[in-house]
Amino acid sequence: MFGIEQLINFMENKFGVAVELNEVGKETVLLYHEELDEELISEDVLRILPNPVSFHIYIYNAKSEWIIGIALEANTNNPLFLVCLKDGVRVYEKLLNEGESKNG
Repeated sequence: MFGIEQLINFMENKFGVAVELNEVGKETVLLYHEELDEELISEDVLRILPNPVSFHIYIYNAKSEWIIGIALEANTNNPLFLVCLKDGVRVYEKLLNEGESKNG
């Protein structure tokens, strides 16, 4: 699973953002495909995600609002997909089970 330490390392290495641990909010939600915004999750990615999919979401507000969502297989918590939003715009996505990534 993608935990808080991985989040801190990811944000530092990918975006040069030093995340303050006590400033991170998190939640986990179970979402059906119909509930996922097509602007944030492409059709190609949606086809490989289970329905419903568990999303572990981290929120960090510094100079910008960062939302990092990790799609997990609901039964195993196996990470499948990572999406990163900065001020509501997708800036990064990566298929975790295939190693492919796209800058959006």
